[in-house]
Amino acid sequence: MDRILIKNGLVYDPASNEKAVRDIAIAQGRFVDPASIESDMVIDAKACLVLPGLIDAHTHVFNENSDVAVDADSFCLPNGVTTCVDAGTSGTANFESCFHHIVGRSATRILTLLDVTPAGQATRFHPENQDPRVWNRDGIRALVQKYPDDIVGLKLRLSKTVLDPFGLRLEPLHEALELGNELSLPLVVHVQDPGVGMEEITSVLRKGDVFCHMYAGDKDSILEDDGSVRQCLWEAREKGIVFDACNGRMNFLFKEAIPALKVDFRPDFISTDVNKLCYYKSTVISFPRLLSKYLALGMDLYDVIDCATVNPARWLGNEELATLRNGTVADVAVFKLKDKPVRFFDSQGNSVEGKQVLVAQLTVKAGSIVYSQSDFQA
Repeated sequence: MDRILIKNGLVYDPASNEKAVRDIAIAQGRFVDPASIESDMVIDAKACLVLPGLIDAHTHVFNENSDVAVDADSFCLPNGVTTCVDAGTSGTANFESCFHHIVGRSATRILTLLDVTPAGQATRFHPENQDPRVWNRDGIRALVQKYPDDIVGLKLRLSKTVLDPFGLRLEPLHEALELGNELSLPLVVHVQDPGVGMEEITSVLRKGDVFCHMYAGDKDSILEDDGSVRQCLWEAREKGIVFDACNGRMNFLFKEAIPALKVDFRPDFISTDVNKLCYYKSTVISFPRLLSKYLALGMDLYDVIDCATVNPARWLGNEELATLRNGTVADVAVFKLKDKPVRFFDSQGNSVEGKQVLVAQLTVKAGSIVYSQSDFQA
């Protein structure tokens, strides 16, 4: 592997909250003291942010098994993302195929949520059957036992479009939580136009479970009529439930996000929920473009970065993914924060104009350069 010196960048280590203009060095796939090596390659990161590789905590990348999913490497690596979590694109019927054909062959580090339904999210043309009577519980148990480092949670969708065709309400949620308790896994719950009330959902979710699509609400808002955030959501946050902004093509509204952010109801994770409908297209375009939207909405740059690094890393139980500390695996993302007008859109075509946008310059995965902007390296 190359011995790489990245010099003169503004280095931010989210795990330690340290910021400084300094050099970092890489050898044998890990961060080392710059004084300890004679570098093969010197990269000048002046006027750039130097970060750990980003973590996109909600994606759909099992593209050989689903008509909604995209290729992980082509979406992640050019945008500074070295780790992503596939959010239930597969279930017991197809997880093995997805693991061997996608996870094992991708340069991006892919972790997975296992959908409780056997087929997972195989198609966008009809809903998956969430009826607990058709779940393969023994199959779920076997896969979790076989792949303990790869399956990081269970996935459940609670939209009316998923529940109503099968006459379901709270049954899938209670059954999925029971499985989560048995297997010591968190549950990630898709809450967009839910078929059950938010109070009913948040009252039973556990510490570490994820409420995703927090700003999606239209028919079922996170806001009261006066614009305040519902009390049940504050109580959920106090209980330790994790909130993911989880944009996707149809899961973000400014009329939800702006009032919520004004009262500091911020996301714990910012993720793309990338699928074929928003792969390099609005409303997502790319992960750095999506993160830049939150700068336009008034969030602090480093808080935004934390939502894409240390917060998901800690949830995954692997803070090493969010540090540049010597001895840890060398995942690096170098960005320029460019000053330019950028228009961001929501799911209904409404827009907000920002003044800055993050642009990826270099991505290093486990010590190897996997992407470089054409005009970045000398």
